[in-house]
Amino acid sequence: MTAPRRRSGAAGFRTIHTSLAGLTSLLILLATPILAGCGDNGFDWSFNKKPEKKSDAPLTSPDPRADAGVFEGTVRQFAYVGGFRKLRVRGFGIVGALANTGGGDCPAEIRKYLEGEIRRRNSAMSIRIDPKSIFDNPQFAPVVVTAEIPAAATKGDRFDVVVRALGSQTTSLEGGRLYFCDLKMFQATPRGIIEGQALGHAAGPIYVSPFGREEAAATRSDPRFGRVLGGGVLKDDRRLRLILHSPSYPMAVRIRDRLRGRFGATEPNVADAVSPSTINLVIPREFRDRPQHFVDLVMHTQVVSEPARLTRRAAELVDQIVHPLAPYEDIALIWEAMGRTIVPTIAPLYDHQLEAAAYYAARTGLRLGDDLALEVVGRHAADPKSPFREAAVRELGNARASHRAADRLFMLLSDADTQVRVLAYEALVRRGDPRIRSYVVWDDNFTLDVIECDGPPLVYARQSEEPRIAILAREGRLLTPLLYTHRDDLVTLSAQPNDDCVWAVRKNPINKRLSDPIRTSLDIVALIRFLGGPPIVNQGQVESLGLNYTVIVDLLDQLTRDQRLPAVMVLERPRVSEDLGRATTRERRESEL
Repeated sequence: MTAPRRRSGAAGFRTIHTSLAGLTSLLILLATPILAGCGDNGFDWSFNKKPEKKSDAPLTSPDPRADAGVFEGTVRQFAYVGGFRKLRVRGFGIVGALANTGGGDCPAEIRKYLEGEIRRRNSAMSIRIDPKSIFDNPQFAPVVVTAEIPAAATKGDRFDVVVRALGSQTTSLEGGRLYFCDLKMFQATPRGIIEGQALGHAAGPIYVSPFGREEAAATRSDPRFGRVLGGGVLKDDRRLRLILHSPSYPMAVRIRDRLRGRFGATEPNVADAVSPSTINLVIPREFRDRPQHFVDLVMHTQVVSEPARLTRRAAELVDQIVHPLAPYEDIALIWEAMGRTIVPTIAPLYDHQLEAAAYYAARTGLRLGDDLALEVVGRHAADPKSPFREAAVRELGNARASHRAADRLFMLLSDADTQVRVLAYEALVRRGDPRIRSYVVWDDNFTLDVIECDGPPLVYARQSEEPRIAILAREGRLLTPLLYTHRDDLVTLSAQPNDDCVWAVRKNPINKRLSDPIRTSLDIVALIRFLGGPPIVNQGQVESLGLNYTVIVDLLDQLTRDQRLPAVMVLERPRVSEDLGRATTRERRESEL
């Protein structure tokens, strides 16, 4: 095929990189935290209203079908968890690297604070940049950043943040990057806004959903909203504690000693009785990515520690779980909290005719390291008719010490159920399975995973935690003829029926010039890496185009819809809604950090 002619030459592409590089002196300034506090000049501070007094009592009550005595002797009988809630935080920062879609307008007090921060960094970094040059540049935009810090999060944990343009001049945040922004709690007072300490910070490339742009106004996605996937970082551990219903130092010490005996192998100070009413908790290393699981186990731990009494209690629960309306989850957690010594007591249930009793007993055994239980959970994961199928897949993912569990997960990558395949892939990623070939595409732009497996080719893209794309297929090759054009003409892909390549034309988002047609591969993995890599010209050869994650996801979706990429496209449902940026939910007390 003869490549179509364009007026602009290779230099036209080179200006993409040159134009972006021209921002360097401005962007260096923003590579440290941006102030996250400001006044109320015209800005909606309703989210800062003082929270009403809320009880730290448990959010849920026991299942009314359960035996009222199932929690007898557990920590739950004597205490409840304090501080196990999400924490709403906000901040203000600067988004840069925009394609002239930004604008510097924002409430006066916000601009004042941001300008002050820029001047402070001028002094700290021995540079001179006029704040006006940022606010008057359409490649920048001031934004409000909102996030929910997860319950029981620990220092360094990452979480998603929502970014919203403040001024009406900004038309889109697509392709932009949030520069460091402190995340704080705020409270409105008659004398102004009181800002708390910085609880975390946020930064990273902005993902603007490419879907729903053409829908009705009520459901249309807004390009002035975006998310930084995994862009928030927690500064310090959040507090987690038990609060006794009836203050008693002897009881607090008993609970402390019991928890240290059960969970103290990797965290000796897992529990600390600091007063007659309070026991501080520290999440052990093995539960850092599953804090809810740890809290559940703590609350279901028997306070007594004598082996004979625990064995007797485990046997009593065996009799209870075989009833159709038994509280299966609670019984299984009580067993798990007892430890490996109760495995012989529950193992006979693995083949029980009551499916729920068999599954929950096997789940407990698997969590406690019983290989026989792995077979039972594995059967549920492979059985399309099992009501516990998806839960079983997740359990296999959590059995990280078992290579056999990983092999079963890998087999599920070829399953007929797309959701099961995605769950198996996610589980293998968490395990760091070596059969996944991972490519980091342009630093934090996104990660590309390639897994050779049977089953219909599958493309999966994440919308939370981190920008990540997975290709599950033996091979992935585009079909010709094809034509793809980005909505803003950032890239055009084309190929004639018998072509053995794809021709790509890239538009410079700053000066709107077009590159010469660039030859690239029909192989989808090579194509994605070429499209998303840094925009570099090496000795006259274009190595990659520098397209952001939003564009890549949109392209893959369109190619699969047009059947030019013979695969099913699955998009993860975002776990953090962009509505978070508009929410007026009242903040929780900073003491709950």
